[in-house]
Amino acid sequence: GYGKTALDLFDEDRFSDQRRHNLFYPWASKVEWELAQYLLKSPLSLADIDEFLKLELVAKMNLSFKTSKELRSRADLLPDVPQWKYQVIPALPGFPSKNPLVLYYRDAIECLQHVMRNPLVQDSLSFTPLQIFNTAAKTMRVYESWLSGNRAWNMQQDQIPPGAALIGTILSSDKTTISVITGNRVAHPLLISMANIDTEVRSKASNHLFNLLALIPIPRYTHPKQEVNGVCENRLYHQSLDIVLEPLKKAAEVGVMMADPVGQHPSRTADSTLATIDNIGVAADNIESYWQEARKARTNGVVNPFWRDWPLAEPFEFLTPEPLHHWHKMFFDHDLKWGIQAAGARELDFRISLCQPRVGFRHFPEGISMLKQVTGKTQRDIQSSLITSIAGAVSRQFLIVLRALMDIRYSGNSGRFSDNSSARIQLALDEFHDHKHEVMEVGARVNTKGEPIENWHIPKLEFMQSIVPSIAASGPVSQWSADVTEHAHITLVKEPARAGNNKDYERQIVRHLDMLARLRNFDLMTAIKEAKIIFRLEEECARDAEAMDLDLEDGVEDPPDEDPPDEEARCTLLSSSAQLVAHLSSGSKKFGGAKRRKADLFHRSLSTAQNPRSLLPHRTFTDGSGCTAFHLVRDPDEHTLDWDEAMAKFRLPDLAGAFKDYMDRFRQGTKMFTVGGRRGNNRDDPPFSKIKVWSKFVLQGKQYFDADLVTDPYTICACPPNETWIYGRQDCAVININPDECWPQSSMNGHSVVAVRMIFSPIQPRKPAKPIPGTHQFFAYCERFDVVPQEPPPSKYAHLPLFSAWDNHIPDYFTGCYVLRRARRNNGEPFGDIIPLTQFRAFADLTAHIRGKANHRFSSFTSFHLNEEFLFNKYCDNEIYRILERTDPCS
Repeated sequence: GYGKTALDLFDEDRFSDQRRHNLFYPWASKVEWELAQYLLKSPLSLADIDEFLKLELVAKMNLSFKTSKELRSRADLLPDVPQWKYQVIPALPGFPSKNPLVLYYRDAIECLQHVMRNPLVQDSLSFTPLQIFNTAAKTMRVYESWLSGNRAWNMQQDQIPPGAALIGTILSSDKTTISVITGNRVAHPLLISMANIDTEVRSKASNHLFNLLALIPIPRYTHPKQEVNGVCENRLYHQSLDIVLEPLKKAAEVGVMMADPVGQHPSRTADSTLATIDNIGVAADNIESYWQEARKARTNGVVNPFWRDWPLAEPFEFLTPEPLHHWHKMFFDHDLKWGIQAAGARELDFRISLCQPRVGFRHFPEGISMLKQVTGKTQRDIQSSLITSIAGAVSRQFLIVLRALMDIRYSGNSGRFSDNSSARIQLALDEFHDHKHEVMEVGARVNTKGEPIENWHIPKLEFMQSIVPSIAASGPVSQWSADVTEHAHITLVKEPARAGNNKDYERQIVRHLDMLARLRNFDLMTAIKEAKIIFRLEEECARDAEAMDLDLEDGVEDPPDEDPPDEEARCTLLSSSAQLVAHLSSGSKKFGGAKRRKADLFHRSLSTAQNPRSLLPHRTFTDGSGCTAFHLVRDPDEHTLDWDEAMAKFRLPDLAGAFKDYMDRFRQGTKMFTVGGRRGNNRDDPPFSKIKVWSKFVLQGKQYFDADLVTDPYTICACPPNETWIYGRQDCAVININPDECWPQSSMNGHSVVAVRMIFSPIQPRKPAKPIPGTHQFFAYCERFDVVPQEPPPSKYAHLPLFSAWDNHIPDYFTGCYVLRRARRNNGEPFGDIIPLTQFRAFADLTAHIRGKANHRFSSFTSFHLNEEFLFNKYCDNEIYRILERTDPCS
């Protein structure tokens, strides 16, 4: 039979009879509902709303509510959402707390059911565990989700009864400061979501798929010893989770009916941990003595862990690595501190400040050594430039330590893994352990007083040994990142607290969230009802089909109808959330995610090509092979420059000669152009006298793991010298020089790195004259970089794909990056040539390779021009990293 959908529950609401006549009851009309929703979601206080409602213009609207109190009371009449409960937890005997310990929570099963009933997630839900292999021979496993891991597969095969579906529960818990409330207020939210939902959908905060399940009480114990208070708080935490998670434990034991929308040591198993707790020979009530023994046994003083009676719950499996805290925060707390200590704060700050500013990338003009509290985004920004900036300022063996840890983070951040790519992470971890002694030898591991630390007691470092087993058991680690839950702390805790009056903030938070959930649910359900959408054709509807006209959206055409029924009787039968979003979304309202989507230049180029009024050459276009899309603004920065003006302005004395060479090669049938070779003997003037010049263009490629998805767009600039950029602004890029190699799967084979000096397009003869063949497009004057030969890597790493990612070139083993040098002619002038924009494939981040002390005459605006040797920074972007590492595409 059928379970009840969200629409069924909406139709069974206590006010469903009133909504037969007024869909938006308890509001008088749709217009009033939209105003009420706006006011209730706004940050306006109740007093502000009262003032607004007293305005003469608003009074003339004859609203059915006159005060903010009436408005709030109407919201309580909306259809129910999972209800909040509370329970007072008594303090441990002999360990009183200054405040009452009140646990606010909801039924975990109801919260999961509420998420599952959301018709907007139907397309993103999966319930069947699976094993994915890269070939029919089934020799290489691929892991791309929780359901593709061994844990879900083994539970479904051995521990779940036939006919039952497996639901993965994601729980996230972390304290957060409510900074807008005085008195050092802290909240401890527990969030819940489902691992069965696609990571891309679940991780978008605008989809509201992480719900607040509970607010764990924050005790203020009075015991004079802080460690005793800590043990009491740990026990309170597990006691609270015992209460909140009881429905999930029962569901794991007997099941529950739910409706859909439409380090090298033995694993810490549940049994071994409980046995360790049982073997502690001190009474648990004597917390001070018990804690001393528990610490020796490496437990936290909790006697009854919340997972002890949860079927199928193994701590070493469900406690997965979490990138935001375990990787990025560890980098900021340890790796970065080691680098500052080894290189010197002033030297490292100066080197970081020398990085050339780039559009879309964070620049640190004052350095990074003085940063204290930073976001995860800032931690990742620092990671992207540390290796190439510190190279040359520290020993090469010390650099291996930082680079190995960086490889773990970047390799582990993929959304898809094979056994090969998982082994790459383990190899990097082994490499770190082989060289970590160098950190001690240079005196880089010190405490806050500058005293050396002679041990490696770093819990986050120890947790790194569980990355590879976790990938095999539960899928990619990136799906468990706390980025989305940290953002949820703002929307689910801090903003609701800000809307209150600084009293009983837990109660006000849950009331505010209850109201917002009702508003979102009512908004979606009324939109579906107003659009006359149904999700299934029930028996009574089928018997009464003559009275109902169905528009099928699954590819089946409607049969011809001689007498079209009344428009009010028409319904639309949908079978997917994508169809639902398309029906409901309009210019004024957006369902199913954020309103602002990532720019898709490939899609935009199709519209441009089909528009007969589009300017020529098209400002948005692709390279023809589908690898890259480009966009330039409509109007150039320089509308008309003749050759002499352009050469003088950009300091390119061979610009005209380079274009003559391009024309000669084009006439000879050349399709793919390169930078290099002698200048031709063509003394004729170029076939046109003036050009238009642009200062930048945007390019966008396809993702390494999925060619159907686009990357973030990146801006490449090329500006003439000015007061700030004394030598001009020159961003770098990767260009294709071999038509047989396709980016990004080819990696650097068949490609080259260039500096972009100028972006232009020739001004064509006036009509009726036809455009000059080969010139009616955009070009760039580029200068080439050559790869500097490096020593082969140690034999145990020589098999890695990154050492064969570029024809006959290998990267520097110590930094993991290619070393490039400006290509120059015999007379010392750089090799420069004209390259069509359609040969560009990606941006390239080049950092000056400075050996020894950095020259303090350099600046971020001059260092690129004044240096000859550079490191091709593969850590600047996750996509670039995968390409240069030649990560297993798992296809």
